[in-house]
Amino acid sequence: MKHWRLGGLFGIALGLVLISPLYAQDAPVSGPAIVATAPQPAPAATGPVRPAIGRQRKINLAWQIALANHNFSPGILDGAFGPWSKMALREYTQYQFPNLNPFSKNGAAKVYQALGVNVAGVLRTYCVSSQDIAAVGRLHDHWRAMAAARRMPYSSVLDCLAEKFHCTRELLAALNPGVNLRGLQPGQIINVPNIGPFPGPNDFGLPGALSSAIAKDRAFFPYHHLAYITIDLQQKVMRLYNDRNQEFALFHCSVAAHRDDLPKTDAYVKDFALNPNYTFLPASWPNVHDIHEPLVIPPGPRNPVGVVWMGLNLKNVGMHGNPLPQFIGLTGSHGCFRMTNWDAVHLFTLVHIGLPIVMINHLKPIPLTIPLPPGCHPPGLPPVTGLRLANRLADRHAAPRPAPTPNAARQPVHMPTVLSRRQVEAKLEADWNRHRPAAAAR
Repeated sequence: MKHWRLGGLFGIALGLVLISPLYAQDAPVSGPAIVATAPQPAPAATGPVRPAIGRQRKINLAWQIALANHNFSPGILDGAFGPWSKMALREYTQYQFPNLNPFSKNGAAKVYQALGVNVAGVLRTYCVSSQDIAAVGRLHDHWRAMAAARRMPYSSVLDCLAEKFHCTRELLAALNPGVNLRGLQPGQIINVPNIGPFPGPNDFGLPGALSSAIAKDRAFFPYHHLAYITIDLQQKVMRLYNDRNQEFALFHCSVAAHRDDLPKTDAYVKDFALNPNYTFLPASWPNVHDIHEPLVIPPGPRNPVGVVWMGLNLKNVGMHGNPLPQFIGLTGSHGCFRMTNWDAVHLFTLVHIGLPIVMINHLKPIPLTIPLPPGCHPPGLPPVTGLRLANRLADRHAAPRPAPTPNAARQPVHMPTVLSRRQVEAKLEADWNRHRPAAAAR
């Protein structure tokens, strides 16, 4: 186990070289029952142009898509299989096959089968829709201009399609050499990554599109009971655990740029919003000198908080989407946890009100101060006895009261009522659809 955990760039390069013969044939490799959750094999892309990517990049891209299909995000798809992809591969392997080395020849073959890596069907064709064009508009740079706009659209068809297929613009261009991706018209056929679930014609920001994306995610990904989330503030990674302390999902995020803005306590999910507005508060943007009043930025895929907001019980802090997916993990926020829009939608289908969020800070450890389901304890954190945890929780959540007397009783912990994810989603989607005509008219 220690050997493969210490593998760096040389390790992944060597691993891919060693296991490349496994992919000499394009026929999909059969595997255990878990393969059934991967997308069905699709024919290779037969678009108007021949994709300009090599065999190894197709292999890498197939691994990235397979990992994402099993809840372990490699980040934005690029076919390069960098550090985030390696992290996803290691942690998926640890979940399914503890102590297996995924970079050894035998280990790679086993994981390849379990993931259902589909090199033959890694690409598909997609017909550009009128909705893709409608989702594009003028994107303003100044806060006042953004507040005066009717929506926050994509800046180009290329921007729209890169987000739709979870990939870099460079990869989309390599799949369609010589094609003017910024000038695409409805009906044009292009080559795209064969992601799951495969997108329909609608795009984020258009009426009904978000509800459709949520429904597709629910139907495609296997259901897991989510007991708690840890957010590693140095690695900029969210890890999702079930009630057996098993990590079953991984997402990447951006955290606060300044250490002083990092959370100093644990948290829980307090509220949700779909297609949210964003309130610009001058105090949060000291570098903006010509605005002195709050501004409301309208919804859209390029809204500062993206298409989904999952608020925490920390002031002005939430987990949310982002208008610049290529910069996730590379830039800092003012305290929130930014994700790609597609990962935020996926996470939304798993979380519930009251879900514990455990903050992991390796530089300045944060005591475990939030109640977790029975038997749950984040891997890697020192154990906390029940009495010590109860005392910490009571001290933290107690309402202000006079100086304690010898017989003063500790106050109970106050947590929000836990709602099922489907109850929350049904209410939010109903609210969104109820106001759809007004949103569409803006």
